[in-house]
Order: sequence, then C-alpha cells, then structure tokens
Amino acid sequence: MRRFDSLAEAAAHLGPLLDRPVPTSHATLAPGITFHAESLSLGSTFTNSYTTSWHAPARAEVLVTEPPVSAADHARRTGGVVTSTAGFFFLADRCRHRPRTLSLNLAIRDGRVLSVPVATRDALVSRDGVLSVVEVEARGELSLSGRRLRWAGSKTGLDADCFVYGNANCVIHHRPDERTGKVRVFQEESRFTPAITDGRWTDLGFHAAPDGHFEAVTRGDGGRVDVFGHDVVVRCPRSAAGTRLDVHTIGPLTLDGEWNAISVGPSLAHPDPNTHPLNDDRSLGSYPLLRDRPSTRLVFYVTADGARHLRLFDGRPGSGTFPGLTLDQTLAAVRAGGDVVSGCLLDSGNTSKLNVVRDGRLTTFGNRHYLRWPRPGESGFTWTPDHGRPVASLIALR
Repeated sequence: MRRFDSLAEAAAHLGPLLDRPVPTSHATLAPGITFHAESLSLGSTFTNSYTTSWHAPARAEVLVTEPPVSAADHARRTGGVVTSTAGFFFLADRCRHRPRTLSLNLAIRDGRVLSVPVATRDALVSRDGVLSVVEVEARGELSLSGRRLRWAGSKTGLDADCFVYGNANCVIHHRPDERTGKVRVFQEESRFTPAITDGRWTDLGFHAAPDGHFEAVTRGDGGRVDVFGHDVVVRCPRSAAGTRLDVHTIGPLTLDGEWNAISVGPSLAHPDPNTHPLNDDRSLGSYPLLRDRPSTRLVFYVTADGARHLRLFDGRPGSGTFPGLTLDQTLAAVRAGGDVVSGCLLDSGNTSKLNVVRDGRLTTFGNRHYLRWPRPGESGFTWTPDHGRPVASLIALR
C-alpha cells in the first residue's frame, strides 16, 4: 500500500512498473481448473490476457455480495480456487442515498429476489455449479394479495397490468473533476417514481420478508415513492392494491429452488455490442460500456468442447502502450481463442479483477493500478493493487 498526492504522480510511478507484457505461463490450479497467462500484441499496444478454464468436477457459482466486498478479500476468507468480479452495481461518488440492493437490475440470491429488473438484459445464472447466460425480459407474473397480474419493467415500454420500479431506474452522470479527473454524481430525482395525475394508479413500496415474499410498507396515490427506500416499487391500478407481493416469474425464470442470477453485459451472441442498449443506460453512468475507448475487459464464455472460461484482458487507463481493449478487439480476441458457443461481457473498466490460488498462494490479476480516492480527512490517493474496488457480485470456482 502506498499513497500518492496526485493521479499524475501515481501514473509516473505505476506506468513503468505495470505496463509490461507478461510471460506466457500455464498451470493446473485444481482438478478440472486451469490458468493461462499470455501477452497479446495489438500493433503499437498490447494487452495481458489471463484465462481460467474449467470443466467437471469443478463447480462455479454467482455470489451476490451485499454489502460489497473485495474479490481478493473474499477469496482469502473462503479459500476459493478462483474468484472474479462479476456484474454491474450502483456506483456513485457523490450521493446521499443508496439503494437497498446494490446489484443493478436483476439480482437473485438462493432463489430469492433481491432486485426485480426494470429493463430487459442478459443475466448470468448459476444452478447446481453451472453458469449460463440467459436473456431475461423484464416482464412476468406477480400476485398482489393473491390477485395474479402481468408485470413489466418501468423502462421497457411494454404493456402490462402493473409496472415495476427498482434500483436500475437511477441516473448517474460523469462530471469532470479537477483532482480526480471525473466523479460519478447521482441524480437524486431519479430515486422517485414519476408523479401520478390520473387518479387510477397507485405506487406500492415493498420490503422483503424472511420467507421471500414482499410486504407493503408505503402507498403513494400521487406517485413520488422513494425507490431506494424499498426493495421493489409496483405501480398498479388502485383497485388491485394489496399488502403482499409474490413474484412468480421474471422473463423465462421461474422462482423455484436455490439458485443465483445477476444482470450482466451484452451476450456474445448480440450482433453488435456497440449498439447494445447498455451503452445508453444511465444507471451505469454517462459512458457505461466505454465502447469508443480501450479498457480492461472481463468475459465469461463457453466453448464447443463444453469448457467454461473467465478471461480478463488487462490495461491501465492513460497508458500509451497498455490501455486495454475496445469492445471490437475484445470480441475478436475471444473468438480467436476457440469455438465460442455462448457467453457475455461482465462488468469491466477499473472494477475487473481475477484472483487465483496457485501452490497455496493467492495472486490477483487486473487493474493493479487501482487507487482508492481520498476519504474525508485524507490527503492522498492510496494504491491498493490487490484489494481493488469492493463489488456487489462475484464468481467463485471450487
């Protein structure tokens, strides 16, 4: 751990230390789990690629971690062979309020809904030790005090009996900052549902009950209900208002059994991730997928031989030789590595980390330039190469 007075001072120190191609290496981490490191030349730039591949008997699981944790700290505490960062989560530098669940849009833990999606997105689902990518439409069926209704996410524009508001209704703006380069500013107005003016609808705010259903704690006939103060908010006809909410289906997902799911980046099957709706999703900020700029990228994919892979393409922001990959470069590199049959992009940028245990020693890869910004009363930027940014979801291999 080291402190720097400015980002420029940190870059001058860390650039020569980190902007280096890694030697090619290959290791077996555990039965069914391998690790491969290599450097890929991209003409005037390069990226360091780290790939973990696995098949049975190895098992993988999505973990929704609330409150957020460092992937490395979680790996040390639980002893997982491989631990990586995973999906998107609420992230703001300037805000007075945070949602009750930080994992954005869809979040399911042990078969219980933590966050109902408001927009149709791809999801990473873990069942019985197997990861898969599923497109989850933000619509389904729910019950209000036993009355069955069709629901749709408030950002979908779909027709339904009632509409859901959740943490992905938030709006984050990136703004220039003299000291940090930029800050993420939460737009406070975005945590309230729109006003109701026709007298036919009402907004019900729910908290989760221990058995998995939701209990109404707020009613707003005029709208303006605080989404962040509730686990889910439902806009329904006043005639259908009830005190108990049960969510039965979310897109193709039926809520039975103990399994986990989180919203993730575009499926690798999407015809052009550069035009994916996530590029304009303001819950992730003013430029969420960095489609026009190189960045550190983390990808999950499955190849035709049945193997599953987590691959991290590393980089350092501002580097002239080691900036990471663009979306197009990422897809080309993944497809060049095997016959890919499915997969998705995970949360990328400065968040991505891959942690592996080799010969009993934990090693972290990705974003080793990461700096913790000054906390109140602090004067400098703290270099935390292993710790990285705490996250709200992880992938663990055992």
